[in-house]
Amino acid sequence: MNMHLIDFMNEDIKKKLIKKTYKKKETILFAEQENEYVILMIDGIAEAFILNVKGNISTIHLYRSGSFFGEMEQFNDGKKPVEIVAFTDCNVYKLHRDDFLNWLRGDFEATKFLIREISSKLVLNAELIEELSSLSVKERLLRCISLHYYRSELNLLTKKQLASEVNAPIRSINRAINECVQEHLIAYENKRFSVINQQEVLKNLPTT
Repeated sequence: MNMHLIDFMNEDIKKKLIKKTYKKKETILFAEQENEYVILMIDGIAEAFILNVKGNISTIHLYRSGSFFGEMEQFNDGKKPVEIVAFTDCNVYKLHRDDFLNWLRGDFEATKFLIREISSKLVLNAELIEELSSLSVKERLLRCISLHYYRSELNLLTKKQLASEVNAPIRSINRAINECVQEHLIAYENKRFSVINQQEVLKNLPTT
């Protein structure tokens, strides 16, 4: 059975948890802002992404029920480039930094679990960066389209935005779009994208 951070909490700590609901597309954690809470996902999906200096968005993680985030900010006063937004409606528990750190001081098993989870995140992020760097324009395009489709925002996606998010010139984007259209994965008509083969396109959705 998979263990979750909340499974290590005693009743005194659980009483400190604050339950909160975030609507789809609502920001849970702002990049470059102070965050005083560790956040535990009860249900829903939250998207973690980095916005670089060129304005390109790179999704680095999808948090689901049982996962948590915001823990590294409690130990690091430096730059916090990651922003986390509700991918769907989300219910979460929030634990204030003071309560979080006081709990860890007296619970070695919880501390070991936290270190193991942080280490796992670092490894996964390193693997993701390597994976993204090796993807073709077509693969990055399908990854981007799958995310917008899952968010129900595909009708708002433009070629210009797609080129920015995929980080490729328009001519390369056009070639990749034509290839995907010929394979009956997507359609592009009247400057709007639509998904033809949902099963195949959603295979490109981030799974972590």
